[in-house]
Amino acid sequence: MIFMHALFLLVLLQAAPAVQGGEPLRSGCSSGDEQVASVGVAERLDVQSALAGEGQTCYHVRVLRGGETLNGYILGDSLPAIKAFIERREQISEETSEAEARRAREAKAAAPKKPGETIKSADPLVSTKFADFSARDAKGKLVSLSGLNGRVTVVTFWSPSNPRTMGQLEHVMPLYNEFHKNGLAAIGVSMDPKTDRITEALDDITLPWPQVADQAGLAARYQIDPKAGKTIVLDSAHRVVAAGPMGPEIVKAVQELMSAPENQ
Repeated sequence: MIFMHALFLLVLLQAAPAVQGGEPLRSGCSSGDEQVASVGVAERLDVQSALAGEGQTCYHVRVLRGGETLNGYILGDSLPAIKAFIERREQISEETSEAEARRAREAKAAAPKKPGETIKSADPLVSTKFADFSARDAKGKLVSLSGLNGRVTVVTFWSPSNPRTMGQLEHVMPLYNEFHKNGLAAIGVSMDPKTDRITEALDDITLPWPQVADQAGLAARYQIDPKAGKTIVLDSAHRVVAAGPMGPEIVKAVQELMSAPENQ
């Protein structure tokens, strides 16, 4: 009898999760997906990316447990490693915004101009013609530059692995909200050829304009630095009017084009 009781306790211990009081590591981003392990607060955790989950953010993680690596998904941000991941991402976004503002101030101070004179960009793309292109967006829909029918079009090159370039997308939002009804179009070009990387990178960012993967080598063709990205303003004929980091020059170019007569 004592032997059977001890055997029963041993079975219970073997059936218990490896780490008590932790968060479920699941095979997917749904609360109904299979739990493959339990992750404790003190375990070594490598957060790969944030994804859209059911009511809360889902994080793709790697758990380093001894000589074994477990891959899976955790719902919510209760674990310290995930909180640190969020803080790092917010810090990078803030530093990027501050750096862009500083560069804009430096450029303005270094280029004095007469009253009413427009700041001229030194970017070699300015005044060139941007060729039409087409690609499937993150939802599988075929999108083309000409099909956007923009009176003015903003093209943003960005990288899913670089928060600095992703910040340019968010900074386009105020312009888009202000001028979209009057003919401003926008498109984002991910410099990663894999379309699924777009969804992973923008899981918690909602953008109303299409995002496509650069499978035709556009970034290389226009010599876009993958570490910096670039925002390009096109007129109705797809001539490049301004190019560079999202900032005062880009905003001013859009405002001037939108305020000009439509037949120009």
